[in-house]
Amino acid sequence: MATELPEYERPPVVEVVASVQFVPVPQFGMREAVSVSRAFDGWEVIDVPPALEPIVEAPAGHLVAPTLRFGLGNPPVRLLLGTEDGRWIAQIQQDRVAAHERKLTKRPSFANAAPQLRKVSARAAKALDRTLLEGEHRAEIVEVVYENQIPAGEGWTSFSQLNRVLRVVARTAGDPPYRTFEQAQVGFAYELVEDGEFLGRLRVIANPQVEPDGARSIHLRLIGRRVVGDRELDSVLAQCHADVVQGFTAVTTERMHKIWGRFR
Repeated sequence: MATELPEYERPPVVEVVASVQFVPVPQFGMREAVSVSRAFDGWEVIDVPPALEPIVEAPAGHLVAPTLRFGLGNPPVRLLLGTEDGRWIAQIQQDRVAAHERKLTKRPSFANAAPQLRKVSARAAKALDRTLLEGEHRAEIVEVVYENQIPAGEGWTSFSQLNRVLRVVARTAGDPPYRTFEQAQVGFAYELVEDGEFLGRLRVIANPQVEPDGARSIHLRLIGRRVVGDRELDSVLAQCHADVVQGFTAVTTERMHKIWGRFR
């Protein structure tokens, strides 16, 4: 029986991303980007920047040589598409597909992002006339990202109070006159290992943000990545989601859990 995940009445999540890196197609330049964009009725092209570098995850202590994805013709690009209301963003490139759900009136959810990822993949596959995420272009790595925005006044008032949000941060930073820092940016990672086998990583990144209107917030990002291997893709995606949700609860304070209305 699957373990129930923590739940909150008012979680600070503002965006959820589900993505898969796969064995690349031979080419994804402007011509392919145009073909794929035509398969997305009701979506608009946001941008066509250069492709992102391949994701590489390896056990601690293992040196990893840079991975290059060679293609034919022009340099590979990344197609960014969005729905008119701004709720959804899709990314497609030579070796990756991703679906982003952004908060409008309702909070985003992995339960929405995962099916949308499948739909984005299917549309891209049809336009490219290739089977993606299996066979010749099998899935290699899954990634689930939760973007959280914690506004000032929600458990903290000063950027020096990051310890009220994250357990990893101490109340004092050092001896006087350096006991209290002005602001901090932190990042840490956990290896995901089972029976001695390296399966991936969970990364946590927090940094202060000040909007043009002066509004302050703490941006808390959790990135879960797992190697697919011979496992079933949907189950690896679901486990990656569980890593992020359980990790969010594990690294944040009970003070914040009460503010966010944790009920499980």
